[in-house]
Amino acid sequence: MTRAHDRLLYLIRHGQTDWNVEPARCQGWADVPLNEDGREQARTQARTLAGRGIGLIVTSHLLRARQTAEIIRAELEARERSNGAAVCPGPPEPDGVPLLVDERLAETRRGDWEGRRFSDIIRDDPQTWRRYREHPESFRFPGGESLAEHQRRVLAAVRDVAADGRTAALVTHGGSIRLVRAFLEGGGIETVHRMPVANGGIVEVPTAGLTERIEAFLSEPA
Repeated sequence: MTRAHDRLLYLIRHGQTDWNVEPARCQGWADVPLNEDGREQARTQARTLAGRGIGLIVTSHLLRARQTAEIIRAELEARERSNGAAVCPGPPEPDGVPLLVDERLAETRRGDWEGRRFSDIIRDDPQTWRRYREHPESFRFPGGESLAEHQRRVLAAVRDVAADGRTAALVTHGGSIRLVRAFLEGGGIETVHRMPVANGGIVEVPTAGLTERIEAFLSEPA
């Protein structure tokens, strides 16, 4: 069994959707499917994760994340069956990698911005856009969620997966990953825009001390 001090979690950004392509639109909680490039990115992620002992996949409930997670699981299981068949012929094992859905991993609720082109938001509401870019630590999306609220719920999800004990892949969103990195790297939410993560990106997170560190943070007043 992998020891706790050297076990990793893998934060996975979902594959590309048509709304990620210019002129890009704000997705938030809008349910947008993967495009073909996004599906290929998920297959590439599975190849990267193969052989790393993934025992659990946890995904945001949003369609683009769920589709990414399902492709990754199918690819990992196909590789496992292929490797097993070469050593021990017979029917494949029925279980496979568990896949759980956790809404806490979802992107920020972006309220009135969801579905709008970013170029239109910048043109029509430049002051709000400037607050989002310059002061993310205090920003709340119009009709939506604050980045601070988003960070606390996604960290709670990461904490629970870290405590589970299995090497896990968490399929989530760009905003969620940036907020986790802002916490882990100690820069605060004000640094979130300086932490890019591409569609199909993977971020490795060591689990040593992670549960305790997140628990201490969440126990502080919001």
